[in-house]
Amino acid sequence: MTVNLPKHSKLFAGLTVLSMLMAFCAAPIAHAADPAPYQTCGTVIVPPGAGLGTPPAAITSLIPLLNISAYNIEASGNLFDGLLWITRAHKVDFSRSIASGIATSPDDTIFTIKLHPRHWSDGVPVTASDVKYTFDLIKRLGPIYQDYDTGGIPTLVKHFTVIDTETIQVTLIHPVNPDWFILNGLGQLYALPQHVWGKYSVDELWRHQTDPALFKVVDGPFRLIDFAVGRHVIFGPNPTYELQKPMIHRFIMDFSGTSAGAELDGIKSGALDVANLPFSLWNAGMALPNIRKIRLTPNFGFDYMGMNYKNPNVAFFRDVRVRQALADAINQKLADDLLLHGTTTPQYGPVPLQPPTFLSPNALAGKYPVGYDPARARALLDAAGWKVGPDGIRVKDGKRLSFTETLPSGGATSTLGAELMQQDLQKVGIEMKIKDVTFNQMLAIQNGPPAGWEAMGFGWSLSSYPSNGTMFGTGGGNNQDGYSDAKMDQLINDIRTKSGNEALFAYQDYAAEQQPVIFVSTPGAVVLANPNLRGINKFLSPTGAWSPQYLHFTNPEMCDGSPDHHPS
Repeated sequence: MTVNLPKHSKLFAGLTVLSMLMAFCAAPIAHAADPAPYQTCGTVIVPPGAGLGTPPAAITSLIPLLNISAYNIEASGNLFDGLLWITRAHKVDFSRSIASGIATSPDDTIFTIKLHPRHWSDGVPVTASDVKYTFDLIKRLGPIYQDYDTGGIPTLVKHFTVIDTETIQVTLIHPVNPDWFILNGLGQLYALPQHVWGKYSVDELWRHQTDPALFKVVDGPFRLIDFAVGRHVIFGPNPTYELQKPMIHRFIMDFSGTSAGAELDGIKSGALDVANLPFSLWNAGMALPNIRKIRLTPNFGFDYMGMNYKNPNVAFFRDVRVRQALADAINQKLADDLLLHGTTTPQYGPVPLQPPTFLSPNALAGKYPVGYDPARARALLDAAGWKVGPDGIRVKDGKRLSFTETLPSGGATSTLGAELMQQDLQKVGIEMKIKDVTFNQMLAIQNGPPAGWEAMGFGWSLSSYPSNGTMFGTGGGNNQDGYSDAKMDQLINDIRTKSGNEALFAYQDYAAEQQPVIFVSTPGAVVLANPNLRGINKFLSPTGAWSPQYLHFTNPEMCDGSPDHHPS
């Protein structure tokens, strides 16, 4: 699972940067050989975050286990294939996975994984030892690894054994829910090149996580051509890749700019081939001639306001009545109608509405303990002892019901949404102030001193089995808010240990009641695309994975004899 939701500042300072970048692509790359055993055509340039409905942010790591974010996973996934490929239906597609199959013991404690015969780009076979190296690296990282304990990796593993070059056996310390462990546990593993990286310490890997020299050997569809800090990452086809080979000659993630308006300008000028349609510029984007508009379902996750339970200045967040009042006061439907152009629906719990596979009967019927109801919000605050003060803001024991929400800067829609929320809360007697910082600053503040923040607005991408225990479980690896509840811990444990979805249903109903974060819906997205570019639906996925190897142009003649020519 991965954090996403930057809403940033400024994209291209004119076309000079892109002109230089395209000239760079046409020039020889001194440090990288360029074998081309099959025909590729054209260069595709996209901003990070395309398909997520959020403005781009810089790529900060190309190692899948370090600095996890939706943007970094988009990039690293071009270089390294996962042990499992999870489909939009949240099933394992073994034809696209390193694993060829998984056998589960009758007591749900032993998982035997067979691997396809695959090879690294230097010709060395991908083996079970490479997967074990990844598992051991997670253990070495410990809680620094952001998905530590997700799906029980590595905490529930008693033995991780290499049986032979193509067989792994994972023995757990107790029986588990097989769907949960396979999708969330095994689903986060990769094969990483032990024969190349095994000599490095964790510190060395951390220092070189964007160094092209570290990524000369890959098993994904692309290889790394260039990484320029703050500007771009350039990929070329991996000619030894044994599944769907890339059909384009260059794939470029450009993060030299970060504003919604610049994304639109990039599409209009032809400097970008795929970009999000900014909600704040919806009419202008929809009116663009000769540009494809492709509507996507929301990312599999939720947006939310996280509350700092560790900060004594906002101790009122620990009262469930206050949290329920916050949820009841927010008019999600109005925000969707006014700002998100009907791309989503209100969400009050931790499991996305689409696909409905994992919804509890209550959620499926739209029955939640909270919902837009300002009168109930006022009654809850009255019962909690918060009385309306002379300025309309509630007061208890001399303290005002006031807090500051920190948001990623640069997204006009995000800012307007926060202002709508601010107005909704003020109507029931809650003051919410707004503070904008960059996305990376937000992460630093969140992981800094406990009293350094009060509330934060984020988006959250879920694993394929949406249990989310590391976010809401006491001491969870992604529980930076400090939320702790004994019943929630028990329900999360039940998801891990009991087969079927009943435990998941009980958890999501309780989370909707408790509002450990204030859940709001993730916006859908419309992407704008070069009219000659195809394969976009295969390229983008609501689970956050990218597959640019499926991108291709409909008019190869536009390559004009040069594989580096940018046809847009």
